[in-house]
Amino acid sequence: MIRGKLSRLLDSGVSDLSYLDAGQIGDIYQARLDGQPVLIKTTAEERDDLLIEARMLEDLRKEGVRVPQVVASAQEALVLEYIEPCRNLSYDSEIEAAKALASLHQVTNESRMYGYYYNTTIASFTQNNEQTQYNWGLFLSQMRILPMAKLCYERGILEKSLLGRLEALCSGLYNRIDMGRITPSLLHGDIWSGNILYERSGVCFIDPAIYFGDREMELAFILFFHTFGERFFGEYTKVHPLGADFYETKVPLYQIYPILVHMALYGGGYVGELKQRLEQLKV
Repeated sequence: MIRGKLSRLLDSGVSDLSYLDAGQIGDIYQARLDGQPVLIKTTAEERDDLLIEARMLEDLRKEGVRVPQVVASAQEALVLEYIEPCRNLSYDSEIEAAKALASLHQVTNESRMYGYYYNTTIASFTQNNEQTQYNWGLFLSQMRILPMAKLCYERGILEKSLLGRLEALCSGLYNRIDMGRITPSLLHGDIWSGNILYERSGVCFIDPAIYFGDREMELAFILFFHTFGERFFGEYTKVHPLGADFYETKVPLYQIYPILVHMALYGGGYVGELKQRLEQLKV
């Protein structure tokens, strides 16, 4: 059935179709299209996640970021260039990833808007990117932390007292971080080891969740997932030095959003992590 659907979508023969994995919204396959290897993401639901992913990848590509080429996209399937990871790298993967992300984070917008031109996705969730000018704290609270917190509460994962603490935190964000020192940077949005591939020529990013935000939001993600270590930060900070409040304030604050995403995906196992961050922030 999937082979026939893909053949109609691509108007071309699909061969050597093999199942790879179960994604957040549907199954993932590897195949050959006109003799070339491709990766195929599918969904059985009527949703636009794959079309949005294709659009995000194209936007990153236009900014010079190495991402898989989009071969074809439709609501039910996304066909991408298959990236073959290199086993024997001739470069330091952390250094190259740092250079690539530092370059991405130099991309901004003239209007100093946080958010993006359309809503994007992270995992199986929509990220509302209603643009907010100048006020990063407002965007972070209203478009990231609180919507995900309310989703977790509605699913019975987050208790009411914790929701109240998050609301209190968000109401006073302007007192915690210096908004005037933050410039909107284009973020990948979901950097962890599974979303970075290493080719012979360098790094390739997959599964983006893009928007304009504080670049240190990306770094807090990286620390949360233990994606990179000292070599990465040593190289990255040659271009973008860390703010004085990064470790004490921004790391626990910015890790709340990925923690909530993981709570919504996998349940209450991350509640302890959330409580720890709130205690660090004295909320």
